[in-house]
Amino acid sequence: MINHLRWKTRLHLMPPTGWLNDPNGLCQFDGTYHVFFQYRPKDAFGKGDTGWGHYTSPDLIHWTFQGMPLKPDQPFDRDGVYSGSALIADDTMRLFYTGNVKLPGNHDYTYSGREANVVLVESKDGMTVGAKELLLGNDDYPSDCTCHVRDPKVWQEGDDYFMVLGARFRGRSSSQPDTGDTDDYGGVLLYRSGDCHRWDYCNTLTSPEAFGYMWECPDTFFVDGTRLLSISPQGLGRESHRFQNVYQSGYYTLTGSITGEYVLSDFKEWDMGFDFYAPQTFCDEQGRRILIGWMGLPDIENEYENPTTMDGWQHILTLPREIVTNEAGAICQRPVRELEQLRGRTHTLKDRQTLRVHTPFDLVIQPEWVTDSENRDVTVTLFDSLQICCSPKNGECSMTFVSSPTADAEARNPGYGRTTRRAGLQKAPSRIRIICDTSAIEVFFGDGETVMSTRIYPDPDTPASITVDGGSGVLWELDMGTSI
Repeated sequence: MINHLRWKTRLHLMPPTGWLNDPNGLCQFDGTYHVFFQYRPKDAFGKGDTGWGHYTSPDLIHWTFQGMPLKPDQPFDRDGVYSGSALIADDTMRLFYTGNVKLPGNHDYTYSGREANVVLVESKDGMTVGAKELLLGNDDYPSDCTCHVRDPKVWQEGDDYFMVLGARFRGRSSSQPDTGDTDDYGGVLLYRSGDCHRWDYCNTLTSPEAFGYMWECPDTFFVDGTRLLSISPQGLGRESHRFQNVYQSGYYTLTGSITGEYVLSDFKEWDMGFDFYAPQTFCDEQGRRILIGWMGLPDIENEYENPTTMDGWQHILTLPREIVTNEAGAICQRPVRELEQLRGRTHTLKDRQTLRVHTPFDLVIQPEWVTDSENRDVTVTLFDSLQICCSPKNGECSMTFVSSPTADAEARNPGYGRTTRRAGLQKAPSRIRIICDTSAIEVFFGDGETVMSTRIYPDPDTPASITVDGGSGVLWELDMGTSI
């Protein structure tokens, strides 16, 4: 008999049933944290009506599912309430999203047949929503846009409100490509408003050379005075130490004026692991910039899988991560400090010692190179099958699923098709932090300059095995009490 809760996560938000993808509408409103998300409750493979699911929390740890407040029920969103964001202003939660419409007829839905509408709905209590208002449609976008315009992110600067939209533009070398994605390029549309209802186009943000054919889920914000432009580009070629997933998520630093002349830095990925896409950030009432991503990817069917589909659900969100800079000025991510409140029983893990505990747990490794100038590599092996390696000598860290030496010949590798992901290292990290949930692992190297995440599906009835080679560590079992 299948245990339908066998890989239910304790720390990470998951759908009650069905399919979850992009985080939406992240905010804190009157002290309560809100996480909305793309939700298809009836099918674990993402079929059916698309709306927003909703979780609330007082502390970013304990979450309550609040149902599905946004569903496709208007002519301008009849084929899906797609991704968007939240703005807290004037004691009101304003939710902006893309209303998807597919017109009948012989269309490819890239260059014809799709309406990409920006819609606003307001809430005075964070729970009930008012009437939907159509703000922008295809005629309001530049003429070189395709039908793929989506994912409004809205914020306030001074007396003005701004909105960015992810877009796919027709190829620079022709008015419309004959086939494929070759000539199309991604970018971000910028709009400005004085009241959140009437919006005027004011700029397009894109790279000098085409960087993928579509930029999804745009976001822009400041960290210690530096403006970041976060995007999820599609159509990048894979490389050995970057762009290894089918689609990516990362950021540029933007100097100059977002409404005028600007320069973009080199692009850096947020997460170098297997399962990460479509992140969104918000500023909470403490002034922290917090990021949450989808711990999944579209179009992975031919590469790896998630066996929770057999149990009627698929995908989770990442832990909330605070975005900060370290002493060297590098952009870093770290799990929000509230998670440390869950630390319970403590274990010391010595070099080459194996420990067995139940998930979830929080593990901090001190590499031997902190006290040994020879820079010996560090390898952390989890569940006898996932190796997390850090090699300053080779200038890389990696995450690799291997066959367990103790597994039965018929046993399935808990990576379910996941193999290896690599990332370059600029310097030897002073520590490695690993947070392990029932079926998810997030790894933070150093101050969080490099992060790697993955889903994992071990035997749920067997304690996790942890072995460190090249360092020592402290492990805290995480006592969730009553949680998700």
